[in-house]
Amino acid sequence: RRHAIENRDDLKSEVQALETHLGIRHWWTTGSEEWEKAKKMVTMAKYQRALDKLESLVVACLFELTKLNMSRTGYKLRKHIADALKARSQVIRTAVTTYNIAASELNRPKLSWDQVIEYTFLSDFDLLCDA
Repeated sequence: RRHAIENRDDLKSEVQALETHLGIRHWWTTGSEEWEKAKKMVTMAKYQRALDKLESLVVACLFELTKLNMSRTGYKLRKHIADALKARSQVIRTAVTTYNIAASELNRPKLSWDQVIEYTFLSDFDLLCDA
C-alpha cells in the first residue's frame, strides 16, 4: 500500500512537471471546448476503426466466396472455405454491432445484417462513401 502511494506521488509530480513544461494553465473539464473536440476526435477514430474492420471482413468474405465458385477448386478446399465462411459470419455480425454502436454516436446510418450480406460483388461494397 505504501509503495502504491509513493508511486502515485511520483507520477503526480511528473505530471505537474510536464504541465509546467508544456505551459498548461488549466485542465480540461467535461463540457469545455477542448474536451468536446477531443471527445469528437476519439469518437470518430472509434467509428473509423469499426468501419475499417467491418470492411476488411466483408471484402475477405467476398474473396473467399469468389474462390469457392472458381473452377478447379477441389471438394476439400470448398469444404474448408465453407467452414471458414460460417465462422466468419459470426465475426461479421459482431463487427456490424460494433459499427452500429460507433455510428449511432456520430448520428451516421446504421447497417443491418441483411444489408451486409447483400454485398455480393466488390462493386456493390461502398461503405466508405459515407465516411
